[in-house]
Amino acid sequence: MSLDGRNGRTAFLFSACTAPRPGTGCELRDAFPVFAEALDDICARLDPYLELPLKCVMFAGDDSRTAALLDREAFSGPAVFALQVAQYRLLHSWGVRPDVVFGQAAGRMAAAYAAGVFSLADACHAVGTLARLLGGPAHSPHPDGLLDAYGRTLATLHPRAPLLPLVSDLTARPVGAETAEPEYWVRRAPLRFAETVGVLHRDGVRTWLELGSGDRLTRMLPACLPDCPPGVTPSAFALSRDWALLGSGPGSGSGAAQQ
Repeated sequence: MSLDGRNGRTAFLFSACTAPRPGTGCELRDAFPVFAEALDDICARLDPYLELPLKCVMFAGDDSRTAALLDREAFSGPAVFALQVAQYRLLHSWGVRPDVVFGQAAGRMAAAYAAGVFSLADACHAVGTLARLLGGPAHSPHPDGLLDAYGRTLATLHPRAPLLPLVSDLTARPVGAETAEPEYWVRRAPLRFAETVGVLHRDGVRTWLELGSGDRLTRMLPACLPDCPPGVTPSAFALSRDWALLGSGPGSGSGAAQQ
């Protein structure tokens, strides 16, 4: 299926799935220089905040002690962010554009970057700072103190109003000026995905594309769509699963991306 806008609006879903498995992104890195260069750039920006270089952890051997670090929030969060932003850059090189973006929990900062709220430098600073706080020694702050420290970092950033509609995982509604408030980025809430899907569907979204290391949200879609009969699959894709299809479809610009 072509993602050319003829089938309604397109939503990018930046999911907060489980930590990426070691090696996630290898195929995209090897096949597409755009993805590899973006990943190198993002990881280099995040490395100063981490105990080990992020790419060494993301692409460590399956059963190694280094790969096991991906189970720690101090590495899983940066890994998800780096993967999603590199995927977004790849889709952009193919000419695939979202009409609206949604970020869930750990995917919220990548969605905010895609929507133009934060520059890449600011988003990496926020993600890296949170990773450093989560990776501190046993005497690190109580969770409330950790969020306060994170909020102080967020207060130094320079967010802008979203250039694309950005739907909140807290309210299932588009956000605006509240993106300038540090409190917005530290709040947590139950997943309101079904409500979000209903809002986006009423706004004309018919194509859904999940960015991240898995396809959790894509698999949840059929039960959330208001007019999706049992057994009918919506126009839904997960880049980690469907990248070959997306990279070769009409309007993807895949030939240019692979040169």
